[in-house]
Amino acid sequence: MRRRAAVLLATLAGAGAVALALAGGDEGAGLSTAVGGADHATAAVVAGHLPRAGAVADPRGAGAERVRYGESVGGRPLRAIRIGERSAERTVLIVGSIHGDEREGEEVVERLRRGADRFRADVWTILASNPDGARAGRRTNARGVDLNRNFPYRWRADEPPGSGYYQGPRPASEPETRALMRLIRRLDPALTIWYHQPWGQVLAPCRGSAKPEKRYARIAGMPVERCRGEELRGTVTSWEEHRDRSATAFVVELDGGELRDAEARRHARAARKLAHYGRR
Repeated sequence: MRRRAAVLLATLAGAGAVALALAGGDEGAGLSTAVGGADHATAAVVAGHLPRAGAVADPRGAGAERVRYGESVGGRPLRAIRIGERSAERTVLIVGSIHGDEREGEEVVERLRRGADRFRADVWTILASNPDGARAGRRTNARGVDLNRNFPYRWRADEPPGSGYYQGPRPASEPETRALMRLIRRLDPALTIWYHQPWGQVLAPCRGSAKPEKRYARIAGMPVERCRGEELRGTVTSWEEHRDRSATAFVVELDGGELRDAEARRHARAARKLAHYGRR
């Protein structure tokens, strides 16, 4: 956690940096691009696809692309950085945190960004998908909604406001949720890895071979726990796998507390291996 600010500044530095803003709304919404500090309106967007953003300097010398895919309740930008091999057919999304008090997965994402040139897949990374919660050190977003209960699939109003697990007044009520849904629909990732804390397990479905989850766990040196969390409603992983039955989306529950360097290296290696191999 203490290394996070310096690494992120190094990753995003560079006079030629381009920030591509996905202005809120539905598919085909307008975009604006900031190049060297000047704003230029783009004419159109091909629905269902994210245009290429400009290169962002990487501390290892490899190129990356920085995309602004939305805005939080508190007005903070929601950003993703694209790394790896852009011509690859396989697309992967890796998210450091969705709960603002479970942030050690961000360390894994930062390590992956520093080794961007090692990927043989088209990899998109998000440091914190709930920046308001991360800033405040709380699980929920600025409106007190647990974003990982706010997705439409199997959503149900069963927790009161203020509980910490409040699912929101309706499915996809939060801008962070809707922005993630737009991004995932456009990227159509074959694999998504979501980092949480503090169970210290790789979560796997009750049924099926769970090969990706088992492979990750073996490389990272973690136990696999089947069925845990399967009963939860409105989660992003259940929504992802419901919308695309061929995709894999799973949770890596890190231990509580700060992630040690050796642990972060193992998790980064496991994520890199999974990016190259999977169900499709």
